[in-house]
Amino acid sequence: MDSKTPDEIKVPDWLHYIALTESGKNEWWRYVLTMALVIWFVFTFALATLAPLILKYGATVGAQQVGEPLWLAVNLAPFPFAILALWLGLRFLHHRPFKSLLGAGRFRWENLALAGGLWLFLASLGDLGLSIFQPGNYSFSFTLARFLPYAVVVVLLIPLQIGAEELVFRGYLTQGFGRLGGFWLAWLLPTLLFGSLHIANPEVGEYGFWLTMPSYLGIGLLLGWLTLKSGGLELALGVHLANNLYSTLLVTFPSSALPSPALWQIQTLNPLASQVLFFIASLVFVAIILRFRKKFFTIQ
Repeated sequence: MDSKTPDEIKVPDWLHYIALTESGKNEWWRYVLTMALVIWFVFTFALATLAPLILKYGATVGAQQVGEPLWLAVNLAPFPFAILALWLGLRFLHHRPFKSLLGAGRFRWENLALAGGLWLFLASLGDLGLSIFQPGNYSFSFTLARFLPYAVVVVLLIPLQIGAEELVFRGYLTQGFGRLGGFWLAWLLPTLLFGSLHIANPEVGEYGFWLTMPSYLGIGLLLGWLTLKSGGLELALGVHLANNLYSTLLVTFPSSALPSPALWQIQTLNPLASQVLFFIASLVFVAIILRFRKKFFTIQ
């Protein structure tokens, strides 16, 4: 009977990203303690930034009371501390480098930029199509004094927000669940946990669970697939960054989680149409990435 040498055995591509954990220690309690540290840091610093505003304005404080730039900054302020907590966990509990979350080899900034640019193009194309079929539903609104302070906060803090979310969900938890139960657990569980964080968002209450949550779960599935198939976080970071910049600076809608002076305001959101456009954009995006997989994937 023929036998294959180790060099001839085909290793599933997703395992290459999970294998980056082998440089450190991986007992289950190390993951539990690290995630507990991340959650503690986030809640502690969220409370520290919110408490003064609650004392001044009351429990119903929001963007109307403090202004959109400050309210955005307060909401995003805890995310850098999630990154710090994750670094501490990797350094002192797992004893492996922070780089092991990002991927093997050098960080491919060009792939981040290309993925983000492609997602921006597809999102813009979708809204352009909707604006043609819904004349008057998109209104352009620009006031420099209102937009500029908000844009500064967005540019400074949104990258830290999406960086923290990607490092925790598509990085740390994906690798941990991958070690525990293989591809499906690594792909699906971080997506479900990521989606659950958005259940309390105002748009979910306004438009309904089934008309809003599929987008959060869908983008989680897309970002997780990109991470596992490409062997790193560059593509996921690019898409997530582009998506959040787009929704905070370019196009927004009523009941958005973060009220925004975006350039275009949707007067009446059609959540079903938004869901359909999102999934079409995702399919087109995946098709293009697969077409140029030699450029985007570490393992061919």
